[in-house]
Amino acid sequence: MNQVNCECGFSVRDEDEEQLVEVVLQHVASTHPELVENVTPAVVRGWIEVVPS
Repeated sequence: MNQVNCECGFSVRDEDEEQLVEVVLQHVASTHPELVENVTPAVVRGWIEVVPS
């Protein structure tokens, strides 16, 4: 299972990495718009932790 935890407390898990990246990018756009220019799909992939399901 892939997981990303945001410093604001938002957390998302998904087995599909592409879906997880999309959800995180949407979160950044809606909650942290000042970071949109710097948070790319590659950056999000660097944040992914693999955790037990």
